Amino acid sequence: MKKRRTPEQEVLLYIPGSRWDDVHGTDYRLAMALAADVPVLWIDPPLPLHRANQNRWGRGLRTVEVMEVAPGITRVRSLSVPGFARLGYSSVANVLLARAIKTALRRHRLRPFATILSSPISRFPAGVAGTKLLYVTDDWVAGAELMNLSRRLVQRRLRDNLRTADVCATVSPPLASVLAGTADAAASVVVIPNGCELPDRWEHGTPRRRNAGLIGQLNERLDMQLLEAVQNAGIPLLVIGPRTEHDEETGRRLDAFLAAPNVTWLGELPSRELAPHLAEIGVGLTPYADTAFNRSSFPLKTLEYLASGMPVVASDLPAVRWLDTEHVAIGSGPVDFANQVRRILDSPDEADLGPRRRDVAALHTWHVRAAQILETLQGVKP
Repeated sequence: MKKRRTPEQEVLLYIPGSRWDDVHGTDYRLAMALAADVPVLWIDPPLPLHRANQNRWGRGLRTVEVMEVAPGITRVRSLSVPGFARLGYSSVANVLLARAIKTALRRHRLRPFATILSSPISRFPAGVAGTKLLYVTDDWVAGAELMNLSRRLVQRRLRDNLRTADVCATVSPPLASVLAGTADAAASVVVIPNGCELPDRWEHGTPRRRNAGLIGQLNERLDMQLLEAVQNAGIPLLVIGPRTEHDEETGRRLDAFLAAPNVTWLGELPSRELAPHLAEIGVGLTPYADTAFNRSSFPLKTLEYLASGMPVVASDLPAVRWLDTEHVAIGSGPVDFANQVRRILDSPDEADLGPRRRDVAALHTWHVRAAQILETLQGVKP
């Protein structure tokens, strides 16, 4: 008697620009929200062969590992050639990654109904069925140097993926305009910004400190003049996040800033340890420099501050204008930025506005974004 084959399970294939164990950014948080509605097959960027032992690779000669990492999310890890992010090796690496994806799909009887690609250097795998959505989470070309990637490679891959995608989504209107205006954009472009998570536990009325807080990576994206203006105004500052700068001048300025007597730097903290600080910080800062990369971005921290009920002072970038809320004050230049921080800390009315800020954040949760992604995929004509 012929053995009956197990039916294939439909999954959403997610090819991110970061590994599951990296800093939890857009890809991780969106995948977690999507998994509440559909099974997700998460494809790690390939791991160079020589780094396998350093990254707890399984025993044996397997080049593909498949494991469940969260409810509804299965992670695929694969080995590849060294230097896979370089222009000369990227094509080989993408072929190997496509093979790893097909191996995982075949072994586990999975069939993608759609693929989300949000990597600046990967390609949509050839021969994999389903709707193809390119999710451009930043201006990858402008930020290639910041990400230690070849600008030529990023440009070439973006051009190829725009031609292949059935639909393109991006996090900001400026970036959507840029992508829609290119000759390579065969697909329509929609705006699906970053989101946030509303803390499970939050008590209105918790007293906030008379300080400012900055949470996130410390690197060239920050406008050091804005931070230095707040520090020079004598306002206590709490800084949480890792240093990831590459530029020597930025490093020197960060050294001086973090060593100031009114600045407390806690380094990188696990997510579970952030909540008490978010509940107490007086005002959150989003001090991004006015660069092409930042103008096309959508900073996660602004919505995360609001989700905790915190007032925000941000530099004047399109993402802030898009949010269009009175709960994010815009600081135009160092003096005005520091004055906005001081104004909020001195205002007795700010303490009562926490619930309204959370209401704003509730319009932009990751579950809202996941629903927008799925709706976009369903709207693509076969």
